[in-house]
Amino acid sequence: MDIRHAAHPGPIVVGVEHSERSRDALALARTLARAAGTRVILAGVYARDARSDAESTLERIARPLGGVRAELRAIPGTSVSRALQQLASDEGALAIVVGPSHRGRVGRIVPGSVGTRLLHGAPCPVVVAPTGYWGGGQPPIRRIGVGYGGSPESAEALDAAVGLATCTGASVRVLGVVEPAAITASVTSGLGYVQREESTRADLTRGLQQAIDRANAPVEMSGEIADGYADDELARLSGDVDLLICGSRGHGPLGSVMLGSVSAGVLRKARSPVLIIPRGARDGFAALRAHSAAAA
Repeated sequence: MDIRHAAHPGPIVVGVEHSERSRDALALARTLARAAGTRVILAGVYARDARSDAESTLERIARPLGGVRAELRAIPGTSVSRALQQLASDEGALAIVVGPSHRGRVGRIVPGSVGTRLLHGAPCPVVVAPTGYWGGGQPPIRRIGVGYGGSPESAEALDAAVGLATCTGASVRVLGVVEPAAITASVTSGLGYVQREESTRADLTRGLQQAIDRANAPVEMSGEIADGYADDELARLSGDVDLLICGSRGHGPLGSVMLGSVSAGVLRKARSPVLIIPRGARDGFAALRAHSAAAA
């Protein structure tokens, strides 16, 4: 762990424009900044001679930040996603926050084109706000959900949840899902199916409990196993938490998010903000645990 990052959490980077989905992202960035005790960098990416427009938009958007420290950056560039990635990398950002697509239903997440590109190249976790988050009361983070499947990526998600929960006093609810596909891949019927189902559930239950025990977290933690499809069950969990944390699929180059069917499905169906951790990216949220201990 980098002690500098533990002592000083990186900023929350959020790309802004004059739109409702930008306000959703800003509201979520403010919530996360308060929880982590850090600042927000509002970035307006502009093309050619549009700097003055970007600066005026930043000034308007920054007004309702409610005491959170904020820096305004007007950045020239032709690609919003690349500009935000570079800024996040330069600043050692804790996370990049993006808003939903304008096509998303209220309370649901559908990442827009910028969010989708960010998810495939971010140097830090990416957090996507659901539609309407700005006007939804913006609750503090008191309940955190984590998707757990036994992979290194899901372990990173759990570490991030514990780090953030240590700062906020939130409870952590860890969910593992036994999917039909995992059972029927090699056994299709009869007694073999039942044995495979029992074995899969037992392995996942044991791994989940061991992960919770290893965390040894100073916060309330609970684990459960559900039967069904992972994206459906995690989306259902998102309705009961203030933030859902998932790891990315364990393939592709380091520092990238390869969205499999589960992650993509969760982002389409989730009702709470979703935090995705790119494979190999610096997880500043996990380091918040040490930061909280140092502050105490």
